[in-house]
Amino acid sequence: MKNTKKQTFVYKAFGFPIKLINVPMKRVVGEWVIDVDFVALEKAILRLLIHKRTPLSGAELRFIRKFLEMTTTEFGKLFDVSHVAVLKWEGGKTRPPISTDIYIRLHVLDQLRVKDKEFRDVFDEAKASTLTRYKKKKPPLLSINIDEDLESA
Repeated sequence: MKNTKKQTFVYKAFGFPIKLINVPMKRVVGEWVIDVDFVALEKAILRLLIHKRTPLSGAELRFIRKFLEMTTTEFGKLFDVSHVAVLKWEGGKTRPPISTDIYIRLHVLDQLRVKDKEFRDVFDEAKASTLTRYKKKKPPLLSINIDEDLESA
């Protein structure tokens, strides 16, 4: 088994592309695969999603719901909507209201048991006025530096 480090690697297995930087790779049965702690990677991705300045996409909402190990019905009840609404969000047919988007972010922070300062930071960053300025152009690719971001996750 060989090991190497790839400068950049676009990883799409979570349903949306994430640019991984300085990612360790290993060769398994003739294929190169990323060699990281996936729980730490998922937590780092959650933090990126929570802090991003555009509304959450359907794929990102699905990632969050699955990380929380919830069905669409359970997720909908948590945010006082039907499972059909959650399916529409995840399918990209509609977006949750901005207030629900913010509440989802704060709920994830609570589940991650973060410090109060991070709650305040997200509350300040994810203002409705910032998220409503979003235009339907393609948002920038989320990036994670494995050497730096996974240590703090």
